[in-house]
Amino acid sequence: MREGTNRLLVFSLLGDRYALDLRDVAEVMEPPLIFPIPRAPLFFSGIMNFHGKLVSVLDLALFLNGAPRNPHGKIVVLDSSIANLAVWIDMVESIVGSDVILDEDECGEPLVGKVLTMADGEVKMLSVERLLEKLEEALTANG
Repeated sequence: MREGTNRLLVFSLLGDRYALDLRDVAEVMEPPLIFPIPRAPLFFSGIMNFHGKLVSVLDLALFLNGAPRNPHGKIVVLDSSIANLAVWIDMVESIVGSDVILDEDECGEPLVGKVLTMADGEVKMLSVERLLEKLEEALTANG
C-alpha cells in the first residue's frame, strides 16, 4: 500500500470484500439517473451528472467477473484528479483505519494490489491504477 494511507473504504462485490484508499474516493452515493453511452462496452452502465461534471459509471461486477450488478447497489465516485469515473458496487461495509490491517500479501488477481488480512477476514485492495490500465486496454480492444 502507499505510504501514509490512513483510511480505507471497505465494500462488497459479488460476495467478495474489497477496499479502496479513501483518498481516491470523492463520494459514495445512491445510484443517480444514468444515461446510456451509445456503442460503449456493456461494462459501462452509462454516464451521470456529478456536481455538473459528466462521469462514466463502470459496472465493476460485470467488468471483473462478467456478472450483472446489484440494482440496489451504491456508486463510488473516484476523485476527479484520478479520472471522471464512478464504480457501481454492491454495498459499503465500513471505513476503517489502516491500523486494523494485520498482514498484507501479494495477489495474483490483475486488479488487486494486495490482500489485506484484518481481524474480520481478508479484503482485496483494489488497485485504481491497474483498474484504469485494464479499462484502457478493454476500450482500445473494442475500438
